[in-house]
Amino acid sequence: MKKGIIVGFTGMLLLVFFIGYIMIHSEKADNVLLPKLEGMLENNFFENVGRIEYINLINAEIVDSVDIYDTLNSNIFGKDMLSWFSNETKQKIEDYAESVKGDFIEVWKEDSIVPKGLVIELENMIYQSLDSSVNRYNWEEIQQSIYFETMKNLGEEKYHPDMEEMKRLFPELNDAGLNLDSVYDAYRKVYGEYCFDLFHIPTPDSDNYVFATSLGGTAGICEIYLTKLVNGEFETISYFETQNAGYGSVIQYEGEFYYIFLQNNYNLKIYDGVRIYKLGENMAYENLQIKYLPYDFVWKNLYNTSEGKKWDSYVKSIQEEITSDEYLDNGTDGSGWKVYFGDEEEVVEEFIVPENEKRYSVNEYYKIDFTNTGIPIYMRKSSFEPSNTDSVWHLQSRFYIRNQQDDSIVTLQNMELNSAIPNSKNPVLVQMWFKEMEGKVYTFCLYHVSDYNYMLNVVRLEGNEVNRIRTDILSPQRHFVLTEGERFFY
Repeated sequence: MKKGIIVGFTGMLLLVFFIGYIMIHSEKADNVLLPKLEGMLENNFFENVGRIEYINLINAEIVDSVDIYDTLNSNIFGKDMLSWFSNETKQKIEDYAESVKGDFIEVWKEDSIVPKGLVIELENMIYQSLDSSVNRYNWEEIQQSIYFETMKNLGEEKYHPDMEEMKRLFPELNDAGLNLDSVYDAYRKVYGEYCFDLFHIPTPDSDNYVFATSLGGTAGICEIYLTKLVNGEFETISYFETQNAGYGSVIQYEGEFYYIFLQNNYNLKIYDGVRIYKLGENMAYENLQIKYLPYDFVWKNLYNTSEGKKWDSYVKSIQEEITSDEYLDNGTDGSGWKVYFGDEEEVVEEFIVPENEKRYSVNEYYKIDFTNTGIPIYMRKSSFEPSNTDSVWHLQSRFYIRNQQDDSIVTLQNMELNSAIPNSKNPVLVQMWFKEMEGKVYTFCLYHVSDYNYMLNVVRLEGNEVNRIRTDILSPQRHFVLTEGERFFY
């Protein structure tokens, strides 16, 4: 009898300890242990188990339920996902792209308003790794690019006045009270605070100026004005809008004047061509766009494992689809916005995240156990469309788990994908999907690396541990695409 009382008393102490432990850790445990207590009490658990066995069971439950949230709520898609990627890797990808892009094949239309010689010279410039040549960190390197070299050869410097020439053209700039630290200050003094470039085109009949101005704001919209100086006033002859400044230059070719600037892919923030405007009364429509775009992709395996080789046939089977305009930005208008899916299962049961209901008009959720922990993770994936000069096209995703005890939804905040705008100088995740094989789920991550170069990295996640399985690069074969007479409207 006494032994039974002692055992019962010991069990009650342990029960009090257990309940206290759960209350302290209730936020992390999400109440998953409380139902187990009910079963323990109903079955006289504490009278039928030894103290050591009981403590071991408590530890096991805590590991399974308390720590799992901390394991999943981590920055899995952060730097650990691409810890192996380096500048050498990027260079290797760009070198391979150079080797497969194809031979130089000129394209020109007989009825073009731009002379053939100028078109071919600019196409040859673009062919010589235009984007990697211009997309540099500092101004000194940019000025040494193939673009600026070509513009100098075409004589752009004679129409781009320096400070000495500006003071000769506009004597009022000689006022000692003016604070002119650079020639660009002089440009702004002449044409207003939003003027960022100026070109002078003297002719026998008139004194013409081209002004490049910014509309302000984050979108990067610019207006280019062709003007005539009459009695100290600038009269507008014509103008056009563009979505990027592109280091514009004025040149003369076969007796005609042209304004040329680099064409920017606004989504990827890369230079993929040039635009040529014939200066005159109708220059908004008298223009030619030359783009050097992908028409196919060559795949090359960069890294593989025995586990990764099992995916050879699958990777081959999706190559045409995943590189189509539907899922990838290939430089065509409106391309690359659809989100790609694999074995993720669409959530058909009620799944409501209040903050998303307020933020988005449409909310579709999918789920799969991509961390291979036995717990399905819910996700909402979407493509981010750039709206300013700093942001790039990328994939965004938020992740959740469901509390099976009270059916509540728990947000994995630290796992959130691209909560901040990614740095385009690093690989940017644009597509991610999941596939299952032999009882394991694999994560497929497609990155934009540079220019039109992409990279597919496949990993197997075990909790928050990243296991690299294989890496393939996608390098474009390219051709010139010419568009004439197209007017840009913001």
